[in-house]
Parts: sequence; structure tokens; C-alpha cells
Amino acid sequence: MASNAAMITVTGVDGSVWTIAGQGRGREGVELATAPSGLYDAPVTTIWNQSAFQIGSSFGGYRTNKRDVVFAVNVFEAAGRSWESVDSAWRKAWAYDRDSILTITTDFGTRSLKLRMSEQPDFKPDKDPHLKSMGKVVMTCVAGNPWWVESDETGTWSSTIDTTGEGKSQSGTITVANPTDQPMWLKWVCSAPGKWTLPDFSWGEVERDKARVITLPLARAGQDLTVDTDPMEEMIVAADSAQIWALMNGVSFLYPVPAYTPATEVPVSVTGAPAGASVMVVQPRNWSRPWGLQ
Repeated sequence: MASNAAMITVTGVDGSVWTIAGQGRGREGVELATAPSGLYDAPVTTIWNQSAFQIGSSFGGYRTNKRDVVFAVNVFEAAGRSWESVDSAWRKAWAYDRDSILTITTDFGTRSLKLRMSEQPDFKPDKDPHLKSMGKVVMTCVAGNPWWVESDETGTWSSTIDTTGEGKSQSGTITVANPTDQPMWLKWVCSAPGKWTLPDFSWGEVERDKARVITLPLARAGQDLTVDTDPMEEMIVAADSAQIWALMNGVSFLYPVPAYTPATEVPVSVTGAPAGASVMVVQPRNWSRPWGLQ
């Protein structure tokens, strides 16, 4: 079956939306030119180590870098606006210190990349663009987060009994899955009051932690918790800004959900909470490419 052309849009820092490829391309006066670079796989540098007398080198890992994207657009008069007016509006959609959003929609779904200019736009017309009402502008951009991001998936579980009495608790399960090619760090949103126990499975990486769980400190009313297992983010944030993280005694989440993990039921439980206490898991979807890899 033939695939449909990719639709590519840019959402500017000023909220403007530009369809630069696919159905409706150029209706705002800007269309993608040929040969963009940096849009496919995330950029990687492999690390190789060599001792003094070693023949060859030993693989030492790899580092995922920022993504450099260079693409050109044709700018022309459209929608009742002159070429100069369209060109000015396109430039105002970009900034050096704020992100525009490049979105690609294909038969595989929709994924987005946050971009900002890393250099000034390049413009080298052969003649005055006012004469032909058209010009070619080259955009040199950078994505600090190199992943193409799909909409998060979520799942929830709610208690059906009051667990505020001594020794009372209730357990349930939530389904998590990671269809992407990248490890996935889960986020949890836990209602308060209550004391929640959440999974931190090693997914086969460490045998002793294959069923590891972490019990959070007791959250009081008004202290709904947001838990981010990504080690680069703040682990626990309370709605009232209480320093709940300080009560973890150094215990932290260790494991992401590996790439291509099928739908799996993971356990959650709560104590010290009224009936209806709830927990939501947020599952980020990060991809190396703007399409495919499922």
C-alpha cells in the first residue's frame, strides 16, 4: 500500500503555525526546500578506549548529542500578504533562546522536535526577491533534546476502600508499555493523603531487583506528589512544595522501562488514604527518528 506524503508543520515561538510540507504546504507562504539535514537518527558519538600497547581499541559506550538541523524554505507571497510581509512573519516565528516546534505527521503517527536557531538565517538571493516575490532562506537550528517526541500515554488506578485504619492497604496494577527504541523513564502522579508504593523493576538488568518497589513517604492532604524517575529531573515534588524528597533517606528510582517492552502489568499500592485515592502513570514516548522503528 502506498504511503501518504509526510505533513510537516512549524509552530513558532509566537504561536503561528506554518505548513511547510505535505497536504496544505505553502498556504501560509513558506514551503520546505530540498535536502534538509539532521532530521533522521539522533546524533551519536561512540567512545573507544585504547591502552598503551593494545592492538585496536575497546568499545567504551556512546554519547547521544544535541541534534543540529539545517533546512531551507522557499518564502513567497501568499494569503494576501506580500513576500516581505511573509518573510518577516516567518522570522518572528523563531528565536535563539526559545523553542519552535517542528512536527511531522505520517502514517506512523505524529512526532515533534523542539528547535531554536543556533545561527542567523542565511539569505543569498541572486536578485532582489521583491522582483519575483520569492526567496530562499536557510535555517540553522539546534535541538537540545534530540528525541522526536510523541504524545505521552497514561494509565490510572484508584482505590475502592478506605485505607486510613491501622494495617489497612489496597493493591492494584497499572499497564505500562514502551513501544519506542529508547528507554522510558516513568512519571507518577499520586493523590494525597496517602502512602504509595510504586514499582522500580530492573526489567532483567539486575536479577535481585526484578520485582523492586519503592515506598514513598506519607503525603498529607494538599501534598499530591509528582514523581519523576528520570535521574536528570527532580525526583519528588509535592503540590505544596514540602521537602518530601528529604524523607526518602537516599533511596531513589534506578531503572527505566527498556525499549520495546510489551504491555506489562505493574503493581501499585496505597495505605493511609480514603477510598478513591488515585495514581496516574505518565509514559513518555521518545524516538530516534520522525517515523518508523516500531
